[in-house]
Amino acid sequence: MKLALLTIGGNKEPWLNELTEEYQRKISHFVSFEVIRLKPVKLERAANEAKQKAEAEALLKALGKDDLLVLCDERGQQLDSIKFSQKLVKSFERGKPRVVFMIGGAFGVPEELRKRADWVWSFSPMVMNHHIAQAVALEQLYRGLTIWKNLPYHNE
Repeated sequence: MKLALLTIGGNKEPWLNELTEEYQRKISHFVSFEVIRLKPVKLERAANEAKQKAEAEALLKALGKDDLLVLCDERGQQLDSIKFSQKLVKSFERGKPRVVFMIGGAFGVPEELRKRADWVWSFSPMVMNHHIAQAVALEQLYRGLTIWKNLPYHNE
């Protein structure tokens, strides 16, 4: 089983780098795990839609055609931690080579990426900074894996 977190940006924040390294270490005890950070698009004078489209193309290029894609988006399905863990395990059981959790950049993702997603997951109906979204995704992935393995981390 391979698991990846695919994001736009986030490597210039020391606190996020530290947190990412810690969760990479923790998550890698359960599954092969990598964080893939793509550079934000720098298009001077371009409209936000053009930036969003360019970032979406970069995100799509980073995906394998057989990857199971989970898009993190405020308009997705909200799950409690137990249900998230169950859905994560079911994603592994689908036999895809890699399960990829994707967080778009500051301008979100276009509809074509939403259509490519196998499921869309919402942390909250609130829009949040993509750095914060990365931190939430990492923690919830770790929590979901500890629930799956029945380890004492999640308190219910």
